[in-house]
Amino acid sequence: MKRLLTLAMILIVLLSNSSIAIEQPPAPDAGAYILIDSETGDVLCDKNPDALVYPASTTKIMTAILALENGDLNQVMTASQAAIDDIGPGGSNIGIIAGEQIKLENLLQALLVCSANETANIIAENLADSRQAFIDMMNQKAKELGATNTHFANTNGMHDPNHYTTASDMAKFARYAMTIPEFRKIVSSPNLEMPATNKHPKWPVLANTNKLMITDKNDLYVINGIKTGYTGQAGFNLVSSATDKNGLTLIAVVMGVKNGGAQENVRTYSKELLDYGFNNFKKVNLIEKGKVYRNIKVDNAADIYGLDLVTTGSLSCIVPKDSAPQNMKEIPHISANVSAPVNKDDIMGYIEFTKDDKSIGKVDLVAARSIEPKPEPVTLVSKAKCFLNNFFVRIGLYIAGFLLFFLLLRITLRRISRRVNSRRYS
Repeated sequence: MKRLLTLAMILIVLLSNSSIAIEQPPAPDAGAYILIDSETGDVLCDKNPDALVYPASTTKIMTAILALENGDLNQVMTASQAAIDDIGPGGSNIGIIAGEQIKLENLLQALLVCSANETANIIAENLADSRQAFIDMMNQKAKELGATNTHFANTNGMHDPNHYTTASDMAKFARYAMTIPEFRKIVSSPNLEMPATNKHPKWPVLANTNKLMITDKNDLYVINGIKTGYTGQAGFNLVSSATDKNGLTLIAVVMGVKNGGAQENVRTYSKELLDYGFNNFKKVNLIEKGKVYRNIKVDNAADIYGLDLVTTGSLSCIVPKDSAPQNMKEIPHISANVSAPVNKDDIMGYIEFTKDDKSIGKVDLVAARSIEPKPEPVTLVSKAKCFLNNFFVRIGLYIAGFLLFFLLLRITLRRISRRVNSRRYS
């Protein structure tokens, strides 16, 4: 009986220690949503992530990506009347006038901070042969980023039945966009002060449409973007990014909020997702850049100290706060036979990390130093080779050979001369 009680107690202790205290994820009343880790793309929670939704002005994330990758921030762009007119019924704008000349940098600020529809059209017309050509570039970029259910029909998000995306695809776009420094800088701006132009000697201070970023103050994380969106058909959309003091960055995408008080609710739902993520998950560093991973033997090396392999990058993953990384494997891929010579920074292999047998990243390993091959053993033959390979020795041998040849030739000619003379006298 005592033995059974002891086993039961041990089992209770093991179960209690292995449990992970993760609260249930929120359930926002939205058409679709997703919460991901920005660094790895790991999904922390979602609802209908692949359902087709209308992106509205969150479209401008993709417009900005292409502008930053294909344009010059100092390029001055001219607004056409068509770009100003084609903003959709009730489309958001800042009142740009036809013929107005504005730098791309300022157009991007108005695009992302104020959600000005006309700026998207102006950018497209000035960076591509036509607005349609720019839209084609948007669809191509979407495919490159792994989006499988997105199609853009315009540059600014005004409603069109053929203009759609998913929460999952939008998270991919946002994750990529936040790797671009200028994009991060713009979307984190609380307001915009436009410089004077040929049509506007002065602009009013323009506020960021992302009210959640401006008003939310908490000790857990800081919201640093990204983009709002609204049309009657799409409902209210919000793509948010936030970072905590440990460097963990999460992206929340909430799409299609159409209930009562939807404009406020989309912000509430986004905050609920971010709170859930930062309260229950943490960032774990798997490997750091510049660290010696292993020392390996090098055949035919001039010394016996081996070769340190150094990591070229860092890698991390996200795990529940009350647990260590589970189902994680570290798999080194290093050449079994390495021979000198080796140059510093030569790639010698890589380390791969997997989670649930799926690769989550790789880090290259490079040589920390150069290694010369072992010198050949000293023998009579090698000494002779070394002696003969000397430049000055070679010159001396050539000269000696020439003198010997000249001496032999002279002796031979003297003998011939004596024979001729001897025959003559006889």
